[in-house]
Amino acid sequence: MYTVELTKLVEKMKLVNLTPEIDITPILLSQPEVNRPALQLAGFFDYFNYDRVQIIGNVEHAYMEKMEGDHGIGIMRKLMSHKIPCIIFCRNLPVRESVLRKPSSDFFFSRFLSLPI
Repeated sequence: MYTVELTKLVEKMKLVNLTPEIDITPILLSQPEVNRPALQLAGFFDYFNYDRVQIIGNVEHAYMEKMEGDHGIGIMRKLMSHKIPCIIFCRNLPVRESVLRKPSSDFFFSRFLSLPI
């Protein structure tokens, strides 16, 4: 199986690591496709391919901004419980501090990256 180091993607795409306290060097990407998790943000996880890089664009971001407190955190918790390689926020979209903050539990293991375009 062909893999690419996440660090190479970060370098090539000039991504900004929003969670620098999490080491990304051991992460290998094995899927050439990416996923925009709109359905997962709505709570539908059937057939979810968690091996893919997750991309948050304008649509996903707008939906996330409308989610209320505990519901929004619960959906993000469920998304990140699948051990996805990383979540990339496109277009320099702002990321809520409550999403980036690492609570005492380890569900927020995900790597958050930003594409500053």
